[in-house]
Amino acid sequence: MSLKNNTNIHLKITILIISLLCCIDTMALTDSIQLKILNKAQVLITDSDEHSKQLKIDIEKFKETKHVTDSAFADFLAINVAGYFREHTQQSNVIEVLSDATENLEKKKGNKKALLVLYLPLGAAFEEVGLWSTAMDYYHKALAIAQEEDLKGNIARIYNNIGVAYYPIDIETSIEYINKSLDINKVLGEKKELYLNYNNLAAIHVEQKLYDQALEYALMAMHMINKESNADMYYFMQCNIGSLYIQAGNYNLAISYLESTRDFFKQRNNVAEQTTINILLAEAYKKSGDANKANKIINHIDKDLINNINNAELESDVRTTLASIFEEKGEYKKAYEHLQIASILKDSLRQANDELKVKNLEKIYENEQKIRENASTINELQLKKLQSDRKVTFGIVVLLILSIILIFLIIRSRMKDRLIKTNAILAEQEKILQDKEMELQHIKEQELKNAIDQKNRELSSYALSYTKDNEFFATISEELKNLLTEINPRNKEHREHIRNIITQLKQHCSTDNWQEFRYFFEQVHPSFYEHLDVISPGMTQRQKRLCAMLYIGLSTKEISAITFREVRSIESARNRLRKKLDIPSEETIQDYLNHRFSDITTQQNKTTS
Repeated sequence: MSLKNNTNIHLKITILIISLLCCIDTMALTDSIQLKILNKAQVLITDSDEHSKQLKIDIEKFKETKHVTDSAFADFLAINVAGYFREHTQQSNVIEVLSDATENLEKKKGNKKALLVLYLPLGAAFEEVGLWSTAMDYYHKALAIAQEEDLKGNIARIYNNIGVAYYPIDIETSIEYINKSLDINKVLGEKKELYLNYNNLAAIHVEQKLYDQALEYALMAMHMINKESNADMYYFMQCNIGSLYIQAGNYNLAISYLESTRDFFKQRNNVAEQTTINILLAEAYKKSGDANKANKIINHIDKDLINNINNAELESDVRTTLASIFEEKGEYKKAYEHLQIASILKDSLRQANDELKVKNLEKIYENEQKIRENASTINELQLKKLQSDRKVTFGIVVLLILSIILIFLIIRSRMKDRLIKTNAILAEQEKILQDKEMELQHIKEQELKNAIDQKNRELSSYALSYTKDNEFFATISEELKNLLTEINPRNKEHREHIRNIITQLKQHCSTDNWQEFRYFFEQVHPSFYEHLDVISPGMTQRQKRLCAMLYIGLSTKEISAITFREVRSIESARNRLRKKLDIPSEETIQDYLNHRFSDITTQQNKTTS
């Protein structure tokens, strides 16, 4: 065998070994990140019910699986982990776990379909805690991947999710997206997805009081359900259809649907659903003129069902309805008893929901704070990784050189002449390789230095932008004012020109800073200006701006720096604002706005319920 053939074989073996080592290292890194995320999920499971225990067991089993693919890991998180937390109304935990997973996949540019699987429940979690714009960002990210990969079924589901998200704020856009989803699902023949589309459209038309169209969509939704395999869902739809027939004035059909549904849930011993259906049946019998049957059903609810519902929210609604019915019948004592219990239940539920919302938002905020704190360590980690890469590169080079030297030593005795020539070539190649290595090292060091310098400049610029800009404009303004005093008073044209420059400097500084300030402010407090208009409809833009800055706790001096106005001017504006809003002297403007906004939110919740 020739020297050339020997050399090629050894080189190929060496490169193969190095590649395998690199692959093993990468897989180990991926496994460690997955384990870290799963460990975090386990810590966040604080309940002790059977579902919680089973999920912990499932996570332990999943952790034992070696080299899990991105798709399998994403499916497990989205279906098992996120599904559990959403069922327990712990959306902040969904966000915390899935954010880590998506960040990892995005950094390593992992499987796009896996990202799609994670984006959907992440968007739904942000939507449920009220962060609508963030939810829409994730939905549109998922939509972009689904369209790029031509995943028709996923595109339809995302359109449906976006339509549902738009429903509270823009009904026309909501219907447009749901209809897009419907068109795709008709082509695919996905009955389960078609059921969701038709049911959502029915709910939207009920809200618009278009009962005929709502009834049409509800009937189409029911036809998409297999009665044998999804009996509960089928009879739920029958209940909805019965309710719609009441609204449409067709009481006989309503009674037929509702009695059939009631019998089904009676067999299942589902007291909550029996109660809901009996309330609707009583209404249908009353409107059809059969008051005796209506009263009989109401008495059955009052005596036999109401105390066995085991659903505080439903019990509250039922008792409120019973109170209204007994009041019409003149039985005021019963009406008062039901209304009193309903009020207690509603207050308890409202408090629990508020506490849950606050808890979720606090956890989301804490998670974001941790991300910000960890951001300072990212550069350090990147630097360590670069140093590690250099060591690996150097090790590879050394290994290649040693392999080549070893080959030449083995055949030295038989090929002395060739060895001399080869050593000369090797020396030359070694020199070139070292030069290239030094050049590459220099380039990498320079690039790293430039990157670090750029990051430092960006951080410094971001932190000092307001202060430096305003100090600069303040200095220029002062110099122009001094110049103004030195110009001959008769030279009106120059004096007026300088005054215009000073005014433009103030306006430019104030406007630019305010636009940036307002953009970030509205990301955190999206309903601020709507609530402010409710409190004081005639408020000027400048007063609104002052309210916003006081609301987040800026001092008079800080507001002066941002708006480029004197401190005394800000103080005067604050006093005028206090008088306009009639704020007591012992209460700060910030506390006043917090209290008023809380009252508005409470009133809106009452109106919605």
